[in-house]
Amino acid sequence: MARRRNPTDGSTPQDYDDLINSSMATFRQLNRQAQVAVVVLLVVLAIVVAVIYLRSQRPQAGTGAGASNPNLLLGNPSNATPDPFNRDDYLMLKPYYVLSYNNDKGEPNWVSWRVTEQDLGDAPRKQVFDSDTTLPIGFKVVATRDYNGSGFDRGHMCPHGDRAADEQMSFSTFVMTNIIPQAPNVNRKAWVQLETYCRDLVRRHNHVYLMSGPIGQGGTGSRGFKESLAGGKVAVPAECWKIAVVVEDGAGDDLSRLSRGTRVIAVDMPNDDLQVGEGWAKYRTSPAAIEQKTGLHFFTNVRPDIAAALRQRVDDVPIPPPKPLFHGQD
Repeated sequence: MARRRNPTDGSTPQDYDDLINSSMATFRQLNRQAQVAVVVLLVVLAIVVAVIYLRSQRPQAGTGAGASNPNLLLGNPSNATPDPFNRDDYLMLKPYYVLSYNNDKGEPNWVSWRVTEQDLGDAPRKQVFDSDTTLPIGFKVVATRDYNGSGFDRGHMCPHGDRAADEQMSFSTFVMTNIIPQAPNVNRKAWVQLETYCRDLVRRHNHVYLMSGPIGQGGTGSRGFKESLAGGKVAVPAECWKIAVVVEDGAGDDLSRLSRGTRVIAVDMPNDDLQVGEGWAKYRTSPAAIEQKTGLHFFTNVRPDIAAALRQRVDDVPIPPPKPLFHGQD
């Protein structure tokens, strides 16, 4: 028989045995209703202790889940965590991109991904958008029908074209946690033009790190102004933002090749069918300006002096007038 260790507070094992026996005797003397109340109280206390423990185990920014994920290489802009209690900043590590889901708004706060030449191709688009069945129990699950007749497109954050190397990659982007309501002229014109431009940068032997998401609430689609869809289930953004960091090929890893002169393209365009056309370049801004509007903090994994410089950059590279490219919702 294993030898029972003596407690360090001066008590003996017999003292604990006597306390347990006394407590059980007292419990047996209670009436049935009182016994049930005690059991319920103990269960509630156990749940509270478990919740406190789980919250204490949440990963901190830059550590734990996602820290080495290439799609999150530049940082976690909201300190999102894979904690189901963190319902409006819930970190989801998808195979081909990473996102923070906002349960209250029924859409991502941000989506982050890397694009290399190996990610590009001509894989087909999926013909349906899937609900995300990987969300925790009790989360809001948005369905493709929630957008039906709304006047807004199902706008990809990580687009199909950035994951077109094979069918599995392409189809992975057609899930509703990667989607926000976008005005058709945003999604099919300026937004897709920017996506295409970024892929052209990748084909010039660059790695491009991208993040995108919504700002505010209330946009104008083909059927007028709306603040939400499906009876408040999905928030309609007022603006749509995107940031692209262009890392040129060279020695070392991508983080080590970042400098104060690294090209950063930040765009913030209105989610308005009446204002937005083919051109995206006029909506260029700085990452710092997007931070002010969203409360996010970009480039948290980047060396602080370089990150500070990148946040202030407003891209001024001349962009030729674009030609229409629309080939479906992207």
